[in-house]
Amino acid sequence: MNKSMIARAIAKVITSHVKLDSATGSNYDDEWTIKLSAGMIYHRIKLLTNLVERVAIKRITIDVNGSEAAYASGKYLEFLLDAYQKAKTQGIFVFDLSKFHYRTQAGVYQTQLVTNPEDDVTLKILFGAKGATDPVKPTLRASAIASDNTQRLPRIFEPKKYESVLYASAADDIEWKFPNGSIHKKIQTIAFDETETNISKISVKRGGTTLNEWTRAELDHDLKELGGITPQAGMCLIDFTLLGFGTTGMSTNNLKFVLTTDSAGSIKAHVDGYEQIIFPPSQG
Repeated sequence: MNKSMIARAIAKVITSHVKLDSATGSNYDDEWTIKLSAGMIYHRIKLLTNLVERVAIKRITIDVNGSEAAYASGKYLEFLLDAYQKAKTQGIFVFDLSKFHYRTQAGVYQTQLVTNPEDDVTLKILFGAKGATDPVKPTLRASAIASDNTQRLPRIFEPKKYESVLYASAADDIEWKFPNGSIHKKIQTIAFDETETNISKISVKRGGTTLNEWTRAELDHDLKELGGITPQAGMCLIDFTLLGFGTTGMSTNNLKFVLTTDSAGSIKAHVDGYEQIIFPPSQG
């Protein structure tokens, strides 16, 4: 792997809108699966359903070779739509990997999912309970924005979209060390679910050094003023890319969050970012 290979991996690509294979699955409270064509670079997955409400899609996962490459709950994806004021169309659900809203090409294409012909890639959609006005039986088909991996580029960067849980034992300052942090793993956004406890202040530290510190009012103001983001009740969002540059995500080595909470309770952290896993050789 050399620098020119990495440069090609994040260079301009031509994307296509392609129909995905038919889904296996039949009803609510069931996991539906779609085999994705290997040897493609996936930027965005779009689910087209006959759903009226937006509660039945419980979880979307992309599995590569038996491991979850990226996943997110339907609740979190809906939160992102509202916070970032994205379009909503009845029955359509989007799982965004490349994040085309970033203003640098590298910021977009570091979070794409690169696959090669030997990979086994599966899209999994977990349906939850039927909404009150949803049809008796759901239907599902899917499409993707993708590009050919004709150069057989390896996965230099891997998208990271997953959840972690921390716990506040009382109304107090709780310190949470980011799990499995690395200088090569970056957070672009992290959102803390406040279903069980509210957060009034946040500090972000690396070791003993404070990198960011906000009251909740200051944080929400910055989201609105700098990022054009609409804060949502029940979710505390930190966006390390407020100015729209995707490569400015926060490195996670020795990273800690100190959250001031108003009660005991569990807090689900929704993590969104990427990790570099292949590097150019050092120049001797």
